[in-house]
Amino acid sequence: MKKNLSKRCFWDVDIESLDIRKNKSFIISRILEHGTMEDIIALKSMFPIEEISEVVKNSRNISRSTAIFWANILDIPLKEVRACSKLPRFRQIL
Repeated sequence: MKKNLSKRCFWDVDIESLDIRKNKSFIISRILEHGTMEDIIALKSMFPIEEISEVVKNSRNISRSTAIFWANILDIPLKEVRACSKLPRFRQIL
C-alpha cells in the first residue's frame, strides 16, 4: 500500500518508514490537505470512510478550509469538526 503514497504529499518524510496503522492520522491528513484526485482514490482504498471522517473531525493538521471542504463532501456537521469549532481571536485595537 505504501507504493500508493505520493511524494507530493510526503515530500519531507521517508515513505518507507511510515506505518499505515501507526501513522494513519498523519497519512490521511497529508493526503486530504495536499493530495491530488489520484491520491484521494488511493486513500479510499487504504482506509474506510469512517476513519477518514474521524480525521476530518479531529485533526489539528489540516487547515480550516480543508476541514470545511471535506466535512461537506463527507456530510459531517461543521459543529463536529475541531478545525471549525474555534474561530480566530482578534484583539481590539483602541
